[in-house]
Amino acid sequence: MAETFTVPKRMPAVERRQQILQHAFRLISEQGFKTVSMRDIAREARINEALIYHHFPTKQALLWAVVREMIEHQPIHSVTPALDEEDFKAQLQAFVHFYLEKTLADPSILRIILYAVMEDLPLRNEFNYQKEGTFLNWMYRSIEKGKAEWGFDRQVDTLVYLSSFMGGLIYFVLQAAVLKLFPKSERLNFNITYVSQFLKSLEA
Repeated sequence: MAETFTVPKRMPAVERRQQILQHAFRLISEQGFKTVSMRDIAREARINEALIYHHFPTKQALLWAVVREMIEHQPIHSVTPALDEEDFKAQLQAFVHFYLEKTLADPSILRIILYAVMEDLPLRNEFNYQKEGTFLNWMYRSIEKGKAEWGFDRQVDTLVYLSSFMGGLIYFVLQAAVLKLFPKSERLNFNITYVSQFLKSLEA
């Protein structure tokens, strides 16, 4: 028996696109990228499947849009490095605060990232440290500047620093989400200590 849908309420294209992304985000966080179909998302949004294809010509395009939606909400989009070490420290703390509040308030963000890795979704372009306007690019440029001007250790590969910083954050979030550790009141202390220790590791 053919599925029927109510005629979707007319709304501006931008709002409709956002509505589709919201439903896709929720379903993918629960079931994974490969399991969820365009029909599933249409059913969840109570719209015709053809309307989704109007905004996203392929499932792959929709998946990338979901990933980009997460990345673009980050607080740092500068294409230039930090002004000085104090600015670098302040910006790192701002990012850690954003990351902890966002992922712990909505664990589906972390689940989507883990699904993407487990299902071998090619994330190289979206998480490429060379992509301008992203946190990773800003951090890479800032560390390189620190090596040249602020006395950071020039012997360690900058990518090692990036990996250790992000890896520690992900591990902390997993502990907090799975083991129910670190209430909100303790996150500020973690933020200050984590960033301070990271900066100390950069010293020559």
